Amino acid sequence: MIRFKQMGLLLVLALLGACSNKPYVVTDYLSGYDFSALKTYQVAEARQDTNENILISPFTFSHIHSVVDRELAQRYQQAPADAKPDFLVNYHIVIEEKLDPGTYDRLYGYGYYGRGYRYYYPAPLFYGTTGAPRVYNQGSLIIDIVDAKTEKPIWRGVSEKRLRSGLTPQEQRDILTSAVIEIISKFPPI
Repeated sequence: MIRFKQMGLLLVLALLGACSNKPYVVTDYLSGYDFSALKTYQVAEARQDTNENILISPFTFSHIHSVVDRELAQRYQQAPADAKPDFLVNYHIVIEEKLDPGTYDRLYGYGYYGRGYRYYYPAPLFYGTTGAPRVYNQGSLIIDIVDAKTEKPIWRGVSEKRLRSGLTPQEQRDILTSAVIEIISKFPPI
């Protein structure tokens, strides 16, 4: 009986781990660049000057700035205001509307070509697919590292996540915090 409970607990923990909703992170960098020479940094202020980010709260940008600064300060030194740093950090947020072209098969439900989960309805009366695509928002956080001397990009990290509507500001900040931590953890490239 105890072994059964232990196996049940392990199964629950495995399922919870599989359900974790970490952001998807992709990085790219300038090959051949000597990242070990980087010692000091400066985080640039985000600007709200385009239609893409005018709807994003200035408090959100402030939060991202502080999390990026906190994560980099664990490994690098922040450059004094009057000194030129080794690298600059820029960040951007892009929110795009995307279409999920998947269909819903009335006989079998959602899934690959509508044949995933099975919900049986009396066929042929209700058989068929709904061809209407679903609209959702995809959020991307982009962090660029720029060589301060050459002013050329040397590294980029992008985190993408499908966003659900109705998030509170604190939930948004929690998602952004985990995205920043995931991105910065991949800098510098090994």
